[in-house]
Amino acid sequence: MLLGCSSRVAPERSPARASFLAEVEVPQAPIVKPTPERDFVLHGLANAETRFERLASVEYATPNELFFVRTHGATPRIDAGRWQLVVEGDGVARRMRFDYEELLRLPSRSVTCFLECAGNGRSFYRSLLGREVKGEPWRLGAFGVAEWTGVPLRELLDRAGVSDRAVDVMPIGLDAAEMRRPLPLAKALEDDTLVAYLMNGEPLPPDHGFPARLVVPGWVGAASIKWVGKIRVSEQPLRVRANTEDYVLIGPSWAPTEHALGPPLTTQVPKSAVALPWPAELRAGTQRVVGWAWSPFGRIERVDISLDGGRTFRAAQLIGPNEPRAGTRWELTFLAEPGRMTITPRARDATGQVQPAVTEQPWNDKGYLFGALVPHPVRVWR
Repeated sequence: MLLGCSSRVAPERSPARASFLAEVEVPQAPIVKPTPERDFVLHGLANAETRFERLASVEYATPNELFFVRTHGATPRIDAGRWQLVVEGDGVARRMRFDYEELLRLPSRSVTCFLECAGNGRSFYRSLLGREVKGEPWRLGAFGVAEWTGVPLRELLDRAGVSDRAVDVMPIGLDAAEMRRPLPLAKALEDDTLVAYLMNGEPLPPDHGFPARLVVPGWVGAASIKWVGKIRVSEQPLRVRANTEDYVLIGPSWAPTEHALGPPLTTQVPKSAVALPWPAELRAGTQRVVGWAWSPFGRIERVDISLDGGRTFRAAQLIGPNEPRAGTRWELTFLAEPGRMTITPRARDATGQVQPAVTEQPWNDKGYLFGALVPHPVRVWR
């Protein structure tokens, strides 16, 4: 039971919701874009994991049609002509409204970064650690890199006049769940925290937040609220389900606080993945394998690969762009011998963060932030 929350927990559903909602239509299909089996693994009706092998030939940014989908219900269809973004709360001097055309006219910038579900890698708590966890059994495909273009959140907050006493900024989505999660003011004011309206140079697809969404580079995906319709600025800490019960660390390594079941999630952890089917099959002989590595803390400095279950490692070659909070591609050429083997990448970023061995991965009840080494199973045929 959470203590001392009753006077400070923001209501999950606003009685005045209709006053800031655009015209919203919920389609019959939970996900709007096609999700063919060759591209995605579906988890329930509203979540689609990108098959990592489909990223093998992607030069850098994940195509919008291949980008994973994580939602808390059906994708809403929103009329941009009726949409408005409201900035309000006791932490601003004035209540502001921006329509879509006004948003497009404001100063903008582009940021290339990954977005990743907090539960990406969750299935490995079970398959590698033998521990049961709650939530969708993602492997590593709840990850994608895109160029996001939009208005720095700081720009909107400055126009509303942020109070010296403001502490939290909470975007609220126009989806049926009214997804919301507070950000500390300092994070909201970072230059690359955006209210984005373009994804890879195109208007946001419906599944990815049209007309506008937050993009919070390096943080868990739950912070990057889609279909944003309101931004509340508060002089008091804001506590909602998504930072007191969900998207918090629960388990023997983390203690509950006065107001939450555990510490709230913020940054992601470094990861790497092999762009092959799971499990993979290769022909014996010289093989070239590619993959990805990414970190919320900085550029990827190196990727080492083990072909013998982690006993020895060899350096992979980094290829293409290598942006902070976006990651890079890697490739390795090796002689594949007939039989069964694993390919295990290990990423190191420019800050010195290295993926740990699986025995060093802390467990948590909801299966968040899995960043340990993952041996990718391969069968090699003659």
